[in-house]
Amino acid sequence: NWISRVINKYGKKGDLLILISSSGKSKNMLNAIKAARKKKFNNIISFTGFKKNNLLKKKGDLNFWVNSKKYNTIENTHQILLTLATDIISKI
Repeated sequence: NWISRVINKYGKKGDLLILISSSGKSKNMLNAIKAARKKKFNNIISFTGFKKNNLLKKKGDLNFWVNSKKYNTIENTHQILLTLATDIISKI
């Protein structure tokens, strides 16, 4: 529950939350979504893999899903996507 605790302490209405879970079943991440919704975050973006209709993907607003069942492939793809996002945001 560490992420939901941080959200409850520091999160505020309008924030953006990015969550990463290869399986999309992490209780820590799912609890974070509940906390973020209570705080009225604007958007929740998730990075997942394995099953296409995993819980985290269903509960988020935008999902980057990797079509693989291999942790290494999923995590490395997430890393590339997050690095690209960081590069794009830093230029805005």
